[in-house]
Amino acid sequence: MLSCPDAPEPSGLVVLVDKSDLRLAVFQDGAPLPGPDGATCFPVALGGVPTGTKERRGDERTPTGTFRITHKNPNSSFHLSLGLDYPRAQDAEAGFAAGIIDARTRDRVVAVARAGGMPVRDTALGGDIYLHGGGAEPSNWTDGCVGMDDNVIDWLYVTVKPGTRVIIRE
Repeated sequence: MLSCPDAPEPSGLVVLVDKSDLRLAVFQDGAPLPGPDGATCFPVALGGVPTGTKERRGDERTPTGTFRITHKNPNSSFHLSLGLDYPRAQDAEAGFAAGIIDARTRDRVVAVARAGGMPVRDTALGGDIYLHGGGAEPSNWTDGCVGMDDNVIDWLYVTVKPGTRVIIRE
């Protein structure tokens, strides 16, 4: 049986991805939710550079932090997928401070993020970060998304809804 990540503070439905252990768990009010076959912890694949947080398009890093699910995609190239709200306002601020994006792009990303809209995906920060199927093996094969076995994304797809928090931690 896999070792699961520790629960976040108990408040609602939360998907937790632990990058160091390549594991995903779902919690309801601090208690783990059993998924396929009664398991509560599932292996995942990350971006090709698994450590550190995403900073720019093409860096193959999976972002870290607290995100929310923006939408469900039943027509994913990777079975099913759940979109995340990357880049967020804080990602835009960090990208601007690092000289990755200009002030106009930062302002556009921040405005959309604060309004709760679909994330801006056409910047040097990258975008299109998803939880998706396609398998957890080989590990770290995605371009920055969180990949998992198809039976796990099937379960997750019906368990969560847009707005659900997703915590991705190192």
